[in-house]
Amino acid sequence: MTAPSLQGHTRDHPGALWERTEPLARARTLLGRARAGAGGLLVIRGATGSGRTAVLEAVARDAARTGTTVLHARCSDQEADAAFGVVLQMFDTLLHGKSAVPWLTDGAGWDGSLYGAGLPSRLWSALRSHTAQAPVLLAVDDVHLADAPSRRWLAQVARRLDRLPVLLAVTERWQYDLVLPGPAFTDRCGRPAAGQCTLGPLGPAAAAGVVRDVLGKDVPRPLTDECVHASGGNPMLLHALLADLYELATDGPLPLRLPESRDRLHHGSFGAAVTRWLHSAGAETRTAARVLAELQDEEDVLTFLPQVAGSDPSRIDGWIGELTRQGLLRPTPPDGRPAFAHPLLREAVRNTVDRHQRMDVHRRTAELLHSRGDRDDAVVRYLLSVPAVGEPWAVDALLAAAARAVRAGRTGEAIACLRRVLEEPLSVRRRGEALTELGCLEAQDERPCGVRHLAEALRLQRNVAGKVRAAASLGAALVARGEVHTALDVLGDLSDEFTGSTDLAHAVQAATALVASHDGDSWLRVVAELRRIGAQAPERLAPTAQALLTEYGATAGHLSAADVMERARALMTVPLDPLLEPYLLASTATLAQWADELPEADRWVARGLAAHRLPKLHPGRQSLLSVHAESLVMRGRYRALLADTSLWGTRTGWQAGTLSDNAHLNAQALVALTETGRLTEAARLADAVTARGTNGSWEWSEFLYARGMLRLASGDPGSALADFLECGSRQSARQVVSPVVTPWRSAAADCYLALGSPEHAVPLATEERRLARIWATPRTVGRALRALAASLGGRHGLELAQQAVTLLRNTAEPLPELIPALLSLGTAFHRCGQRLQAREVLREAAQRAERTEAVRLRLAAQEALRGCGARPRRTRHTGSVALTPSERRVALLVVAGHSNSEIAALLHVAVRTVETHLTHGYRKLGIRGRADLAAALKASP
Repeated sequence: MTAPSLQGHTRDHPGALWERTEPLARARTLLGRARAGAGGLLVIRGATGSGRTAVLEAVARDAARTGTTVLHARCSDQEADAAFGVVLQMFDTLLHGKSAVPWLTDGAGWDGSLYGAGLPSRLWSALRSHTAQAPVLLAVDDVHLADAPSRRWLAQVARRLDRLPVLLAVTERWQYDLVLPGPAFTDRCGRPAAGQCTLGPLGPAAAAGVVRDVLGKDVPRPLTDECVHASGGNPMLLHALLADLYELATDGPLPLRLPESRDRLHHGSFGAAVTRWLHSAGAETRTAARVLAELQDEEDVLTFLPQVAGSDPSRIDGWIGELTRQGLLRPTPPDGRPAFAHPLLREAVRNTVDRHQRMDVHRRTAELLHSRGDRDDAVVRYLLSVPAVGEPWAVDALLAAAARAVRAGRTGEAIACLRRVLEEPLSVRRRGEALTELGCLEAQDERPCGVRHLAEALRLQRNVAGKVRAAASLGAALVARGEVHTALDVLGDLSDEFTGSTDLAHAVQAATALVASHDGDSWLRVVAELRRIGAQAPERLAPTAQALLTEYGATAGHLSAADVMERARALMTVPLDPLLEPYLLASTATLAQWADELPEADRWVARGLAAHRLPKLHPGRQSLLSVHAESLVMRGRYRALLADTSLWGTRTGWQAGTLSDNAHLNAQALVALTETGRLTEAARLADAVTARGTNGSWEWSEFLYARGMLRLASGDPGSALADFLECGSRQSARQVVSPVVTPWRSAAADCYLALGSPEHAVPLATEERRLARIWATPRTVGRALRALAASLGGRHGLELAQQAVTLLRNTAEPLPELIPALLSLGTAFHRCGQRLQAREVLREAAQRAERTEAVRLRLAAQEALRGCGARPRRTRHTGSVALTPSERRVALLVVAGHSNSEIAALLHVAVRTVETHLTHGYRKLGIRGRADLAAALKASP
């Protein structure tokens, strides 16, 4: 098909107002009435670019032809602060050459009356005087932009036109925006307009007629249709687009189709018109339109739009519907998400955004995608186009996307992600790792920069494994280039680097192991290498490596607590280089904590933190803080943990919104919040940690266990079970089987019981008991016995629960595990029909929970007491306020000097009942006998 030419065609087309017959006819009717002495109001509404000005100008021309005086004003937002600027502009012709008019500096002094000595009254008088000579048309374009005093004057005039030969014709922008509009002009007038009309977009036939008027009758049909779609039938956009096309084809043929890129248009009128259209909508709507242009390819763009644009979500649907009715948006099949009607229109909107604004949109979108847990590929799609974000999640997403691309064989994508991640602020270790991976991929792809990146990685690496991997990769890349001798030199230099520095080799050995512990496979490889070295040349193992192997043996179920402490204490007697001591203290403190030697663990933690000013991210410092935090939890000192400023880096301790970079600390805070009954705060913390994304570290297993405890406490045993089982799976993959770290089996058994599946609970609890006996501390064994007792039930369960309570009582420090053991024992007594014993045990559980402020367990004890038929107790279980009326009555009679038998006679109860009341009262008051009763009642609140 031959493209038509514009040769011989002129742009001087008739300029007919397509589809605007109705407003013009209504204007002529109102002008006729005005000439007869009955004025009126004509309001021409429409969206930006709908042709309001053209219709008003046509009305003014018709009026002038019939001898009507036309007073015209065009409003502008740049003059919105000039009081009475619009009406003075309109009356400029009548006032020209006449005596000075008193001016008002602003509209604040006007009381709204048209009868007085001021400017508003003079203008009203001038208008009425002129109507004696000829009818008047007051034509005001864009009245919504008029200054406030002028709008008020016009509204006052509009109320008085019914007996004057005056027609007030105004145009007003009228469309749905994201910001609530101000009052309409008719609302300000307090009366409806007899001639109110709303201009919509041109229909397809009318828009096509405009195209033919400008470009000629032979314009290709596809081009015509695309012009209509790209403009949505908006006259301003359509004429601007046609102007560009006309200029484009002045010296050649018209294109058969509309270009999808604005850069291929000649004149730039369309882009300017789109800019004007956006500007008139206001900042918030303009921002939303730009964000929509950037994100319209997202399946759930309407979810992102209000969050990225900062718009009111309740108005988004209405705004989308309005733009769809205007033809500027269209629903995209099959899901119906909104999209701009033509790629050229979308690009024109996007081109109104500068580079920094676009990058900000992409950054916020990437952050939202990450926070809701979308795939890293989706997050990275926006990260690749923005500069450094400076947030850990961005690094994690880029590295994860690179790894996924490598697994899928998409080398180009992986290289792009790794190059982009190097723009982020990375630790030396992570930068070295990223450079190593990038160099390997580039070398495999035969890109010359691969060797340069691998050489840089080798210089940056600070741990043995990293240096070895970087050197080996560099050597392979050099060999691939035929530089065999250079590769041999690199490997030789690496070997020589450590031959003269045993301490440095040992320090790198320890740091490598600690870093590798954040990845299961890496940790197992390091352990295997250390075990190999220990078997072949034990003298090459540093004390830090020996401590790490002891940790492995403890968690793998090979060692008892006594064995571990013997080794740990022996290691602490070995003189160490200061470079190694923080690592050793972290390992031995961890071992002491696991072995329930908490005072010793505390001393080693304090020594490590006090003696070494370690950077915040030093692995040894983070491990020491983790030991300190978990020791507080193991003592049941939950509030002390949350208030400890050294852990959280704040002056007030943990508070809502606090999120540590140490995932283990977050897990301990989650446990503390759960146990103290602050479940809402705990859930928010869990969500915040989850938003960072999962990882393969041991810390994540701790978090899964803590989140499982939260979910179980929140009444969701199904989700809790999933967390515990995943925790167990991760631990097993790391060869961690001992319950000394995370007793996930007993917790999972509790979930199975809550779900009515004891047959699944028993094997887990049995296995935990077996492993706990290997470790052989009261905490681990008592905890396992409690879980097994609850799982088995019956007489055997009762016996096991009694063993658990006995074992947990006989400890140097009170253990919080005693409280759930008492709960299980009380429940077992109740199920065996021993209600009195059950109540006794459950009350002790409630009292112990109250002393430690373990709200979750206290509520569980109260619920169990109610199940045993006990009367509801006050919240407080200690002090005189915890005494029941009967207990208080008995106590007061004792203080008055009565014996137990006398009290029994006075109260008509058995002596045994009096003794029971006294026993309970002594426990609540914390005294030994009746001699202390008077003082306790007086001192206790």
